[in-house]
Amino acid sequence: MKKTFLLSLAFAMATLYQSTLNAAALNIGDAAPALKASKWVKGGEVALDTNQTYVVEFWATWCGPCRASIPHLTELAHKFKDQVTFIGMDVWENGGDQAAKEKAVDKFVTSMGDSMDYHVAMDDGTFMADNWMKAADQNGIPCAFVISKSKILWIGHPMAGLEETLADVVAGKFDMERAKKRIAAQEKLEAFYQLAMKGGDDAEIQKQAAELEALDKEVGGLTPGEKFDAQKIIAQARFQSAMIAYQKALFSTNDADAAKLPDLEAAAAKAVPEGVDFAKIKKQLVAYHDNAAAMKAVQEVYAKYTAAVGEAGDTNQAATLAPAFEAAALKTKNPQMLNEFAWALLTDESIKQRDIPLATRLAKAAVDASDSSEPSILDTYARALFDGGKTADAIAWQKKAIAASTDDAEKKDLTATLEKYQQQAGTKTE
Repeated sequence: MKKTFLLSLAFAMATLYQSTLNAAALNIGDAAPALKASKWVKGGEVALDTNQTYVVEFWATWCGPCRASIPHLTELAHKFKDQVTFIGMDVWENGGDQAAKEKAVDKFVTSMGDSMDYHVAMDDGTFMADNWMKAADQNGIPCAFVISKSKILWIGHPMAGLEETLADVVAGKFDMERAKKRIAAQEKLEAFYQLAMKGGDDAEIQKQAAELEALDKEVGGLTPGEKFDAQKIIAQARFQSAMIAYQKALFSTNDADAAKLPDLEAAAAKAVPEGVDFAKIKKQLVAYHDNAAAMKAVQEVYAKYTAAVGEAGDTNQAATLAPAFEAAALKTKNPQMLNEFAWALLTDESIKQRDIPLATRLAKAAVDASDSSEPSILDTYARALFDGGKTADAIAWQKKAIAASTDDAEKKDLTATLEKYQQQAGTKTE
């Protein structure tokens, strides 16, 4: 179950176009480096065969976009089951020693179940990160490599072009020279985007736009499966530039910046691309700004509280801190943050003194703040009720979580949890 607090605005072109720089030591067409893992977590060990096709996808448990791409990778693994072997390689995992990292990855992969239905491994120290990711000048995850007959054919975001690339590879239609031209074109696209963001000369921008549209046709799409629209890219770049200035002024404590805020907001609203809800974005930013002080306060008291309920904690101190922590958490009125706190109190292994009533109150506050519409928040509340011995209530709320979900993989996970609660209660799944 995904329980993460993410406040992000998806403006950056990196989510659509991920380039491999010519200056990189590892490029498409090169021989794939060795595959080394400290541990094969799921699916058994894989050795790269010179006659086979593979996807090696780099990810980590802390990475939200990685988690979002896992069901898609599973779909592709099923679609190309007999032609392509998929490997999820955990890199840059947070934590101290290797044993702690392995435990975190084991737990995550187990929780994903069939939603993560392919081979999963962990980096052998830093070998995979250094010899694959860094060598290819890839600094962000998720990132996937397609390897066929020991050669790297494609590097990119698994949600942008991977499926189309694999379809060409298995059909024997993959064109290496065209792929290389596509990478060169993507570099030009990045430079074009930066020029548009910085407000460069309009004539030069339009000249580059025409060149890119021609390149898009020549290489069969700058990103396979994505329609290229130069004017749309220009609009996105200009909006991002306007939003950066607006956000900077909004969060500034400088009076001069505050005085510019109305004009900067008007500029951002004027630059908004088609299909983007500026009013919604503004509401999120303002709410985040207004709650920033409250969030900082709750994080500080939460750190003290978790220390008090940890391995070397103090029961009396925990009892004293709990009311202050709860009050600070409720003051944020942020459903995602309340949900995270509740989930941590229920499941974080570093917490040795669990206050289930407190976790239940925070979970219910998250439910109320989200108008009972978020499946993961409803799931947390059901878990709190279950851990508190209120199994019948937990079943009822878990059913609400399932009803609220529109994601098949999520529904499957939620249903599995419901069945556990029903088994405890001695009832049957409906």
